[in-house]
Amino acid sequence: MTAHERGGGPHERALARVPGDAASLAELVRDLYADERQGGRVRHLAALLAERRRVHHLVPLLEHPPEEPDAWAELVACLIQELVARRVTLVRVPAAARCAEALRGLGHPLAGLPLKRTRGERRMDAAVLGPGWTPRGEQALPEPPERDDWLAGRGSPDRAPRIVSMREDERRIASAVEHWSAPAVAAVIELPRRIDAQDLTPLGVNAFLPGALRAQIALYGAMTSLDAVVSELFAVAYCDASYSRGLRGGYGRLAAWQSVAGLVRAPAGASVHRINELAARWRWTVFRIIRRQPYWVDQELAIGALSPRGTVLSLLVTHDTD
Repeated sequence: MTAHERGGGPHERALARVPGDAASLAELVRDLYADERQGGRVRHLAALLAERRRVHHLVPLLEHPPEEPDAWAELVACLIQELVARRVTLVRVPAAARCAEALRGLGHPLAGLPLKRTRGERRMDAAVLGPGWTPRGEQALPEPPERDDWLAGRGSPDRAPRIVSMREDERRIASAVEHWSAPAVAAVIELPRRIDAQDLTPLGVNAFLPGALRAQIALYGAMTSLDAVVSELFAVAYCDASYSRGLRGGYGRLAAWQSVAGLVRAPAGASVHRINELAARWRWTVFRIIRRQPYWVDQELAIGALSPRGTVLSLLVTHDTD
């Protein structure tokens, strides 16, 4: 937690004015964060507001819709999403709807996010994320067998798998962990044959890993659900990494869905609802990363998505370390 979050900084001065007059708070926020380079601090102010103030004290702030793409617009956009990430449904709140419409008119990057959680976000909850949170997955992973040859997986494919993702696809897949210290391994792999989701666990996925990755690690995992994956991606995007600040609610939610979109090859610009619809057809796996040459990592993440026909496998494998 930073000095600003503990007290004495501009965050606390702004918090002291809540739940005061929205117009006055808007003016204060514009003065505090006039420098565009401080946009990240606005996100954290929104997170503090959602964390420390009751919902009925925050909704009146939405009675002052943004009119310009300034710090107030950023705060309103982030605050709306912080509330949604804390299981608050705003679709029937007229002030929230007006703010959302204003943000769309301003072309704000968060304007397309829904005012309530989707079916794939049932487990998403910013309220449970603390400074000591590390991603472990909500589903317990089985322990790998105690034998030397398990790293090889179960056999080899009939012909070599082929990576079909472009660099832009891989950047999109890695959106949720862009602030982590290590580069992510993100890939969409065309499989040599049709497989079932069960074939990826607990060992079979290793036969389809790209050679360079297979030389470093093996994956041992279990099938999971889309909502568990979205919750995990949201959490890693929301929280701080070893050397950088997390994205917090609005941008964390956006990054999580960008990662899902990349994993399921959703069209560019697809809405969250459309991505959710496509992703619900894929089969999801969460993996434990077994390293051939172990070294210290702070937190790690490994997710696989298998296409409905079982012919495409998407992977996101990465870690954060100090």
